[in-house]
Amino acid sequence: MSTIRRNWIDAFYWIGVTMTLACFAFVMAGNTEFAGRFEHRGFPLSWALGTGAILAFLAAEVCHGAFASSAEAKDRISTLPSELEAVESQS
Repeated sequence: MSTIRRNWIDAFYWIGVTMTLACFAFVMAGNTEFAGRFEHRGFPLSWALGTGAILAFLAAEVCHGAFASSAEAKDRISTLPSELEAVESQS
């Protein structure tokens, strides 16, 4: 896996962690005057942060799965000729 791909996965992961912690902070501080302004009844800020965290974690998993499957496919293709040679030598 290349460094750029790994950086994208790490970035999405840490964005998810940060948004999760911010979501918990807004839920805990929701009854205070400062944070209460952002917790509207229609769509609270904590919900927005929680949704963003979920999407960031999903993006990290999708990136990891897409890049891992391409690497596995390359490994399978490279081992295929050696398996064919082993079968031919036994015949």
